Amino acid sequence: MDNTEITTSEVAAWRAAVCAVLAIVLMIIAQLAAFFIGSLPAAIGLPQAVGNVISAILYPLLALIALKLLCGAILGVKLADCRITGYKIKPVWTAAAFIMPIIVVGGLLMTAGHWENPALEGMQISALVTQSVFLVGLAVGTVEEAVFRGVIMKALEMRWGKGVAVIVPSVLFAAAHVLNGKLSLASFIQLLAAGSVVGILFSLVTYESGSIWPAALMHSVWNIFMASGILSISGEATENCIFNYVLETKSPLITGGEFGAEASVVSIGAYLIFIALAAVLLKKKSEGSEKI
Repeated sequence: MDNTEITTSEVAAWRAAVCAVLAIVLMIIAQLAAFFIGSLPAAIGLPQAVGNVISAILYPLLALIALKLLCGAILGVKLADCRITGYKIKPVWTAAAFIMPIIVVGGLLMTAGHWENPALEGMQISALVTQSVFLVGLAVGTVEEAVFRGVIMKALEMRWGKGVAVIVPSVLFAAAHVLNGKLSLASFIQLLAAGSVVGILFSLVTYESGSIWPAALMHSVWNIFMASGILSISGEATENCIFNYVLETKSPLITGGEFGAEASVVSIGAYLIFIALAAVLLKKKSEGSEKI
């Protein structure tokens, strides 16, 4: 009997691990496919903005179809069981989605610096705006939450419980962003810390709301403010951004190091504020359930 229990436990562990790896692989494949198809309109002379919108529609569509098949085949559950439910968001998280980046942007703009805005043409601006809002914002925010706070969190929760389901996907989420570019060891550690903290925030928001959509909205709005081609706040200007605020300080704690402002102490501080809010709401929800 003991051997059967061990075998069953091992199978469950392998199932969770395989599901996590495949979810990330499917996310990458869906992204590459969507980006490839989205690049085709430019080949026939259409504006890049058109391709950006097409990619932004296809990316979550392909990813969700793939995740649905994965959940059924590996975990034996539906997308709804992974908290990928009908779109419904509590007012508190709608407000938080905008307040959090506003706090960070406001704090960083109070730091000494100057504006360096490149001279961009109308077509370049439309491409950057559609890419920022629809692709980097809505599409990426939705897919990453469906993968990390939806499927992976559910897979780990089924085997190891909520504690592991909060921490491990958050660290994986942070580590996945290393693929965005080469980082020094110091910047990697800073990114890992910041990415894990914001991942924990999104995980707690998902548990509190019972759905990935509040976290997806927070993630999407955050990307539009902080990780797109609309606004850049860093130690140096970039040509592929409409507005550039160049910080005078070279301290990686303020600039976020090589990764950028998302890994700054200002951002981490904002993440912690909303983690505290999520923890309070979760406690109230738990106490309310116990009374019932």
